[in-house]
Amino acid sequence: MPAKTTNAALQQKLDELSAFAAQGDKKAFVEAFVPLDCSPDDTANYLSVLTGDDDEWAALSAEIQAIADGATVEKIEGNQTTKAVFFFPHPTLERCDREVVFVCVEGEWRAEG
Repeated sequence: MPAKTTNAALQQKLDELSAFAAQGDKKAFVEAFVPLDCSPDDTANYLSVLTGDDDEWAALSAEIQAIADGATVEKIEGNQTTKAVFFFPHPTLERCDREVVFVCVEGEWRAEG
């Protein structure tokens, strides 16, 4: 049974990330995705990894779009108020189960570091 978050703010964040991913806007995606306590250097390094590795970007982009859509999400753990853990099969890699965690810090949903 597909699972989509019941938290409107988290869904809005996932939709925003999904839109950036669909547009290929890596800079906007990274700025909205990385943990708030990520240093500017770490953020820039992460962006350069995604910019330099098309496969990595394609995989992350597909995962975020899958989570936002909810169709392949098997379950969501956590209270979805401060933490949500999405379980789903990787969209492009066979036999690869994924677990992606988002946490709410000071009202802002981000990937867990």
